[in-house]
Amino acid sequence: MTAHWSPDYRSILGLAEACDVPTRFSCRSGVCHVCVTGVVAGTTTYVQRPLEPPADGSVLICSAAPETDVVLDL
Repeated sequence: MTAHWSPDYRSILGLAEACDVPTRFSCRSGVCHVCVTGVVAGTTTYVQRPLEPPADGSVLICSAAPETDVVLDL
């Protein structure tokens, strides 16, 4: 699936919800790590810094936005 980013979504999770893409999430603030998702390609940035970042190659979609085109393992 291809979707176009807008800062109005605030996070990758917001974009996924707007596109009816099923995702895992709970806290929406980068604390619980339920939304940790693999990054296949591209780069992201955190709009809300998580307390503890996920492992390399993963992103917390509830608090991140794309910096480039990204491919995620949802």
